[in-house]
Amino acid sequence: MDTYNIYMDETQVGEFDDEAYEVEFRVVPATKDDSDQQEAVVAGLDLVDLINLRDSLQQEIDNYALQALEAQAEAAEEAALDLDEG
Repeated sequence: MDTYNIYMDETQVGEFDDEAYEVEFRVVPATKDDSDQQEAVVAGLDLVDLINLRDSLQQEIDNYALQALEAQAEAAEEAALDLDEG
């Protein structure tokens, strides 16, 4: 089974802000990887590892979205209660 390496590429965004960067991730099959693997964020993942990584990231994204929806619903409920009282 082939393994994969994950790289994080940073490019500066904006001309004046030295701290503004855009980050992109690349997944490269190890057999086709001609760069220095020491620069990889994660190296040597097999397909199952990539799937597990994807699932873990998706779970965190879902948790964040759920928290945002719950906070929004709570704020709307509090606003409705304030209108009823006032």
